[in-house]
Amino acid sequence: MIHVPRPGGIAVITASEPGARLALGLRARFAEPERVSLWAARAYLPGLAVYEGDMATLVGRLWPDHAAIIGVMASGIVVRAIAPHVSDKHEDPAVVVVDDVGRYVVSLLSGHEGGANRLAEQIAAETQGQAVVTTGSEARRRIVVGVGARRGVSAEQVLAAVDEALTAAGLTRDDVRLLATIDLKRDEAGILEAAERLEAPVQIVGRERIRVLQDALREPGFVEEITGVAAVCEPAAMLTGVQTQLLAPRLARDGVTVALAQDICGLSAWDQADGST
Repeated sequence: MIHVPRPGGIAVITASEPGARLALGLRARFAEPERVSLWAARAYLPGLAVYEGDMATLVGRLWPDHAAIIGVMASGIVVRAIAPHVSDKHEDPAVVVVDDVGRYVVSLLSGHEGGANRLAEQIAAETQGQAVVTTGSEARRRIVVGVGARRGVSAEQVLAAVDEALTAAGLTRDDVRLLATIDLKRDEAGILEAAERLEAPVQIVGRERIRVLQDALREPGFVEEITGVAAVCEPAAMLTGVQTQLLAPRLARDGVTVALAQDICGLSAWDQADGST
């Protein structure tokens, strides 16, 4: 579920029929869908309001009382539409841009103060896309925690396993970018609560994607009998990004399994800048 703690409306604006389909799907994933209005330049699908005039005019009407504006379209269109209204990072709404299929979710404005970074990460977790966050302090959060768990585990059990794995790797909760788990655990309360307490979204990974990796990770037994795949936490962590690799072996603790993976984007460039080989 997508949570927007800041008060105010949430507007999703689209410029195509594929974008309209994505917008309709996204509204259903918000914790408070009644706050979400859907807008389009044309009547692509039922359920979207058609706005008159240009998009910049619509944005101007929404700007003062909205917590977030999400554009499902090219980022250039959104930049031009919001430019006349941008004033203060503490007052401006969060602005996020999503492509028509949800592959990339860009935190465009009010990333930290307005919550656009967190919103982009949550939307990307729902679309199984990639959040693009350029705020320095948050872009450095590189750790993905893959989680498997028995039914009914508590948030305390999940967090205890996560903390143990992080400590063993010399990391802290502040390094965690997101949690990942199998689709069977989409509604597992203990995992969802643990993610909230870590202030990290949960990315759901489908079983079919995990099966692609299971030959390399196969350990036939209880996990495969229950879920239909040989492992959960390792492939869930690895499948959250195109440049994600396992950082530490799987840890099992009190009905919870945890695997740490790291987003390695940019690491080679940093190494070169540091003069290392």
